[in-house]
Amino acid sequence: MEPGYKSCPHCAEPIREGAVICRFCNRTVVQETAARTLTSAAEFKAGPILRPSSPRRRDWLPILVIAVVGILIAIIAALWKGPLSATPGAGHAPARAAEAAPIDASKSALPGPSSAPPPRELSTGEIFTQASPSVVLIEVFDDEGHKRALGSGFLVSASGSVLTNYHVIRGAYSAIAHFQDGTSASVLGVVGYDPGRDVAVVALGSTNSQPPLKIGNPGLLSVGDKLVAIGSPEGLQNTTSEGIVTAFRGAVIQMSTPISHGSSGGPVLNTRGEVVGVAVAMVAAGENLNFAVPITWAASYIDGTPSKSLTEVAQENTVAENVLDGQVAIPAHGNRELNIRLDANRMSNAEIHGDFQSSGGLGGLIRVAVVCNPGGMLFDSGRVGFGQLHVDLPAEGTCQLVFDNSASPMFGRNVTGTIALRYVK
Repeated sequence: MEPGYKSCPHCAEPIREGAVICRFCNRTVVQETAARTLTSAAEFKAGPILRPSSPRRRDWLPILVIAVVGILIAIIAALWKGPLSATPGAGHAPARAAEAAPIDASKSALPGPSSAPPPRELSTGEIFTQASPSVVLIEVFDDEGHKRALGSGFLVSASGSVLTNYHVIRGAYSAIAHFQDGTSASVLGVVGYDPGRDVAVVALGSTNSQPPLKIGNPGLLSVGDKLVAIGSPEGLQNTTSEGIVTAFRGAVIQMSTPISHGSSGGPVLNTRGEVVGVAVAMVAAGENLNFAVPITWAASYIDGTPSKSLTEVAQENTVAENVLDGQVAIPAHGNRELNIRLDANRMSNAEIHGDFQSSGGLGGLIRVAVVCNPGGMLFDSGRVGFGQLHVDLPAEGTCQLVFDNSASPMFGRNVTGTIALRYVK
């Protein structure tokens, strides 16, 4: 037997000295001394003693490996499913937290399915083509049927309501709206008005097939934004102009978009074809100084129904200040002047209105004239014994009502009558 080996006490096969189990019969070898450790370099180089596993260990090893592999697969599947699954459940606290957290759309790299593209900006031509059929020229008349003024307006409701400036309809006893297609409609009544903000909504007596204009938000405007105006300057129906927002004066929009007399009440539109303002005034002494009031000032009237007639509104707001109420004496070869001061800030559509009668001397003839600065001679009756006055006055300045008796060197005259300065406040 080779050195370092001994015989197994059970099967007599050679085994290493110090072995505890026989590698042939797998039975325990009784040792007189405890198993010793490998200490010598020779034993270390020879390697560890190979001991075949017992039948019990060989049976459980495949089961143990399968169990470990199964557990690893389950863990990997759970980790893979967790971040991608949106279904909450036990063991998915991170997923529930993600569900509960609000989504910040502003940080999303891609727009959501509900986000809509911004409206396309329209050219001036496109805006005019789209809006012009719903813009009207408004003619207003006084209680005697005289044409009082011209203005503009536009449809703001499907029922036929038209938005314009209050100063366009103030003092009017009747009015007619003319559309671009040549049709016309009488103004039935006033839905609402605000003299301080210079807006009014009127209802037409007959409906029109044109659609109302879209209403925008003037609060979104900024200096430099493009604006388009449509109106009837000096009666030239549906004239368009463009410019930009140049400033804000309080809530009033200052713009370079040109407007003229007759444009008042016309729509001022943004580049999406929405009405954001109502053209209200221009400064003749300035260069390209034009103004519009925000459309929101008329918002409460747009969907209303007529509550007053034009006559009622005119009577409510017409003021008559007597210039002559009684009798005045005019000396021979002389004259008498009665002064009238006009203030555009507190009056509009001012006029001299009344009648007179002269007496005294041979025939009692006298000359009556109205002279204004600016404006010059607005009325001259010639030498008459009686007459009527209905003279439109300028918006600003001073006027004189003149009783001229210079043609009579010998006889004085007495003029009796009621003559008033009438205006709409």
